Amino acid sequence: MTGYGKGEATNNLINVTVEIKTINSKALDVRINLSRAINNLMSTFNEILKKYIKRGKVDVFINYKLSPDVEIPVCVNYSMAKTYINAINKISGLTGKEISITMRDLLSMHDIFMKEEIDFSKFEPVFIEAFESALKKVDEERIKEGEKLKQDIEKRLEKIEATVRKIENRSKEISKILFEKLKEKVSKLLEDFDDKEELTKRVELEVALLAEKQDVSEEITRLYSHIKRFRELLNEDFSGKTMDFLCQEMHREINTLGSKLKEINITEPILQIKTEIARIKEQVQNVE
Repeated sequence: MTGYGKGEATNNLINVTVEIKTINSKALDVRINLSRAINNLMSTFNEILKKYIKRGKVDVFINYKLSPDVEIPVCVNYSMAKTYINAINKISGLTGKEISITMRDLLSMHDIFMKEEIDFSKFEPVFIEAFESALKKVDEERIKEGEKLKQDIEKRLEKIEATVRKIENRSKEISKILFEKLKEKVSKLLEDFDDKEELTKRVELEVALLAEKQDVSEEITRLYSHIKRFRELLNEDFSGKTMDFLCQEMHREINTLGSKLKEINITEPILQIKTEIARIKEQVQNVE
């Protein structure tokens, strides 16, 4: 699910700001943008993030600002300084002129005085505090979005349930409808037959066998069961994968219904249910 969070933490030596953005994705895809100096904290950040987010594309931006009071260690490359001095003395010998070396000259030689990397491990608690603060805000936004998704799915389940009930009521008429249709067809073909009573019995038998093949009580029952289970998941710590599976099962049942009840022309309600199932399927892709 989508979300955004910004966290900040500070002490007297460093200020850390963390921004986290998430968008929908079936798998967990994390990109943490941080400087080489704090690269050793990457595994720590990943472990913390997985406690909050299981699915989604996640971008993390970490910035920090050191206080002027932080001492940046400087080391002197004495070997390089000696090399410079020897080289200058040689030039002096070749020219016959004395060349004096001042401290300013040495300071201008950047490869003699080098800044050492700061040990950021001592600032790790500050980074973690800012990181978790941002994650909590992202989580709050994702929970709000989850509530909206829940309400939307519930409305669609209500529509599906109401339409299934209409189909169930119409399916009870199938024997009568099939009987009338078949009787009409046979009567036209056998208008010259004298034994009308025998014809009627034969038609009734064929219709009974046909109606048995087209009984949809099991499919209706399973659809109601899937809808009930969906609602249970909406009130639990549910999984998007489980809901996706239920959508597939509901789609299979409604296809069977459409095939069995083609004689009573329920194309429109079947399409309505398929449309709602497809929309629910799209929504649950965003659910962890």
